[in-house]
Amino acid sequence: MTHAWRNYADQRESALQSIDSDWIFFIDADERSSPAQATEIRAAIATNPQIVGCWLPRHNYIVGHLTRHAGWYPDYQLRVLRRDKARYDLTRAVHELVLLDGESVQLTTPLIHYNYQDWRQFHDKQRRYTRYAAETLFAQGVHVKPQNYILQPLRQFWWRFVTLAGWRDGWHGFRLSVLMGWYEWRKYVALGQCWRRAARSSA
Repeated sequence: MTHAWRNYADQRESALQSIDSDWIFFIDADERSSPAQATEIRAAIATNPQIVGCWLPRHNYIVGHLTRHAGWYPDYQLRVLRRDKARYDLTRAVHELVLLDGESVQLTTPLIHYNYQDWRQFHDKQRRYTRYAAETLFAQGVHVKPQNYILQPLRQFWWRFVTLAGWRDGWHGFRLSVLMGWYEWRKYVALGQCWRRAARSSA
């Protein structure tokens, strides 16, 4: 079965509705599970009949580095779903959100996620995420304030490098924290561009 691509949430919702199994485990092409994880999932479902979803932590490998801090761990993902008690929020095009009708539980065995093979892939994805985030803020009527161009990138860096202990990942953690601060700045630049285009079109 195939489904025409619209966005991530729509794709997952289509899969959710087309499968007959009571339980579904979503795994992306760049992720790997394990026998230990399968055992933990089965045990959680068997011993907690009230739950309708399981959150899985992820080990994120960014350009070959297992990244344990700066916001990339535990990076819980709601991937094990009871089909008749879950649906996707179709207003979220990326970083899709699952809506559950019932309780969920956090498990401990991680998914392995090879999410960025090289820095070019990292930058390509971050540029797409930045544009989407700016467009979302624009649709919500959020305007750029002058201080946003300075304070928001600094807050993003501080949050990742200090609050989320990115420094524990050494130079790799510092580099990631700086880059995420940079893309926070790019987000507000893109948001400003959205408002300028809107002003020109209405003039």
